[in-house]
Amino acid sequence: MSEPLSTYNNVPLNVWAVTINRKVTREEFETCLNYVDHKARVKAEKSSSRGDGFRELHPGTVAFTTRTSTGHVIAKLLPSLVVWNEHPNIHASQWNHNKTKAGKEYMDSAEVNKVLGYETACGVSLVIMAWAYGPKLHVINIGIDIMQLSLPKAMNARTFADAYSHKITKSEQVFLDAKLKDEVILRRLCILITIKAAYIKALGQPPGFDYSRVECNIPEETVTVDGNPLHGWEFRLFKVNLGVVRNGLLLEEAYQCATAIFRGGNTVIIWEESPKDMEKWLHFITTDVILANLPRKHSQNSSASGSNSGTQSTSAAGSGSGPASSGQQQRAQTSAP
Repeated sequence: MSEPLSTYNNVPLNVWAVTINRKVTREEFETCLNYVDHKARVKAEKSSSRGDGFRELHPGTVAFTTRTSTGHVIAKLLPSLVVWNEHPNIHASQWNHNKTKAGKEYMDSAEVNKVLGYETACGVSLVIMAWAYGPKLHVINIGIDIMQLSLPKAMNARTFADAYSHKITKSEQVFLDAKLKDEVILRRLCILITIKAAYIKALGQPPGFDYSRVECNIPEETVTVDGNPLHGWEFRLFKVNLGVVRNGLLLEEAYQCATAIFRGGNTVIIWEESPKDMEKWLHFITTDVILANLPRKHSQNSSASGSNSGTQSTSAAGSGSGPASSGQQQRAQTSAP
């Protein structure tokens, strides 16, 4: 196992994994929209007005059926949930959503001297956010990416990997040897792509960034960019397994995840950690927990401007932690490919 060297940046990096454990109703979805920025709200409302993603379940009951749209709104909510819980006595209106010149999003407030740096990623049933809270220079360059460890129907791993050939270097192709089993090729491909995507997102680069400029030598645990060694970065690799109930059946979804944060010093790739250690930074939450906390937090923030006493942090995130999801199984592991 690689260990981070002593660097100037040792702020804790946290990961929240939100399991989309059920469909949300239109009322619940619109409640969530009250907490996201104007751009995200307008986009979601346009989809709603067209009827996209909604269907009638029973007379007078409508459920939002597009998990992707639900996930993106939840992803927009998560940064606010962090700062509300870190500072429950600061009114929600006193927090600002900002961007750097490179486009990296962060939240700050004139009431505190720290900044929330973060990045999110969405899967079919998983919304995940990496975040750190501290001096702006230490938390702004954070990235995360996920890929579901599942092949499209009627496609083998080799064909699937070929679809990503424009993002893979010649040296990395050796790592994806066609003689390997499908599950090994798929996992290795997902490791390569998520490391690259997490790094690119941490820099604030646009989606069109050329992935092949970044090369990962997984056996040697090194990363180069444009042929030059990459210095100062910490990459954390882990796998999340979800037990998702669909139509009364318990199905498993597995995701390869990678985080990136600039720390200074040598670049390291962290592979293996015990479950007990992972509990310190990886926390599972369900959509039910988020929905249950929103009204309470809204009420707290509404009263906070008049009084700084009598408010309590919700259970969703005290000091970076989050409650284990109920009604849905999940576990995480880190292991070499």
